[in-house]
Amino acid sequence: MGQRWEDVTFAHWPVPVDAVAAVLPPGLAPDVFAGTAWVSLVPFWMRDLRLRGLPPIPTTRAFAEVNVRTYVQGPEGPGVWFCSLDATHALPVATARVAYGLPYFRARVTTVPAAAGPTRTEEWRVQRRHDGTTGRIAVTVDPGAAGPDPDLSADPLHVFLSARWRLYAGRRRLHAARVAHEPWPLVAATAAAWDTGLIEAAGFRVEGAPIVAWSPGVGVTVERPRRLRRP
Repeated sequence: MGQRWEDVTFAHWPVPVDAVAAVLPPGLAPDVFAGTAWVSLVPFWMRDLRLRGLPPIPTTRAFAEVNVRTYVQGPEGPGVWFCSLDATHALPVATARVAYGLPYFRARVTTVPAAAGPTRTEEWRVQRRHDGTTGRIAVTVDPGAAGPDPDLSADPLHVFLSARWRLYAGRRRLHAARVAHEPWPLVAATAAAWDTGLIEAAGFRVEGAPIVAWSPGVGVTVERPRRLRRP
């Protein structure tokens, strides 16, 4: 499937390695940076969702999505494990659940878009339809701020958290799918407010402000998932 991820916020919290191990199926292990595991809240706009070689799927040309993810090592190397994915449209939710075994949920996702000007301030709010679980992140991005270089595209931790070329999915039978995209262009951002309800629902307790990066987006191709042999 082809798609574009645009106006992407990455909000990351450190978590104990054992906490990540507890939510993973057999065959996967936590991937760590300097001995620390991570969980992330990632809201963005999904655009032009399509099967390869075909026009965008009707009614899904643009919709908001928020995912909670962590970072793993699996049989085919490092990847992403999605704890949950919340989206506003029923069709992609159903398609991803069936085709990829991903834990998608219908949700209300509202945004306060960035105002015009060099500094971007925007907010994402999520409320899951079936149980009311909420999430929120408000961020400020100022690419022209004085001080350290705001470009995070080569920062080792942010590269570790964003340069992920496969996803793993499925609990009864583990699947893997390759994910292709150009390196993320990343800019430093600051979290002004947050609600970690979605992260807590995924089984994690986090404290303090997240480290945050923002990206204008990339084009993404997700290949068909392949069933892996049992460990």
